[in-house]
Amino acid sequence: MKDKFSTLKVLFRILFMSSLLFGCGKNNDDNSSASSADESASGAAASAVGGALSGSNTNGTQALFSTPVNKQSHKYWEFFAPSKAFAANSCPTFLTTGTGCAASGSNMWLTYSSCTFNGAATWTGVQKIAMSSGTANCGTFPYPGTSGTLQRQFVSASASNLPSSVSLLTTNGTVIIDNSSSNLGNFDNQTITPILNGGYGATITFNSSGARSSITLAHRTYITGVFDHSVTGNLNINESSGATSRVVSGTVTVYHNRARVVGTSVFTAVGHQDSCCTPTSGKITTTFSAGANVSPTAIGDLLVGKSESLTFNGCGTAVYTAVNGNTSNVTIRRCF
Repeated sequence: MKDKFSTLKVLFRILFMSSLLFGCGKNNDDNSSASSADESASGAAASAVGGALSGSNTNGTQALFSTPVNKQSHKYWEFFAPSKAFAANSCPTFLTTGTGCAASGSNMWLTYSSCTFNGAATWTGVQKIAMSSGTANCGTFPYPGTSGTLQRQFVSASASNLPSSVSLLTTNGTVIIDNSSSNLGNFDNQTITPILNGGYGATITFNSSGARSSITLAHRTYITGVFDHSVTGNLNINESSGATSRVVSGTVTVYHNRARVVGTSVFTAVGHQDSCCTPTSGKITTTFSAGANVSPTAIGDLLVGKSESLTFNGCGTAVYTAVNGNTSNVTIRRCF
């Protein structure tokens, strides 16, 4: 019986991975495709950029990480994952003045103790926010001033500068967002330049008018045995000081560590609004290529030379075009 269960589990994983890479046929609100879009290379790039923008804006929604419910893909996870209670308490933000926020000098630490953003995934870990100048105070947005920078990184503890990771308990399993592994554990052994304290995270640069002008980011996000992406890139932000919306353009590299291929994600006029942590307009197109040092897996070989895309038409809503050309209406549910 145990052997039969193990075989069935492997078959389910193969089927899930196939849907992740190639998508389903066109189907309005296809939940399987929605999950695929979130965990695709383009989705990983959108999530990382969305988190950097929302987490560096006084009016931003901070973070989001939820998974589809009451559909077939959710039933798949119920079959393998034990039932777990999700946290009811809200995660602290820089507006928090009580437990969960600490500040010293130009640094702020937010401690996530089995808490949620918007009632979604349960977060556990610590985020450090570092200003290039100024004094950080809990309850106030850590604005670094004109021509300054704001850096975000997951660290080992409050008041610590040691890069670490944060865990997110979801209906799909435990997601790790890693800011500490050497070169973010990318499969191709490429050098990824550290961002802060010898580790990774995000740097947001403000221009002389006080508006944000660029993002440099580097994260690894994964569920063991399900998906594994190392994401790094530099993007430009077109934003006016005090604006409630902005447009992002540039390129993000996504190392697809399970398929062992490299995705180059191009952001074309990708719009973001204060009220939404995920893109609201524009397009992300990811083209896959082989790595320089490590050959693709059999599935990765099928991706080389092909592209996928997300074309956004609302707050996180998009048309996902898989590498085989199939399209689905999807919702991107994650930013960090």
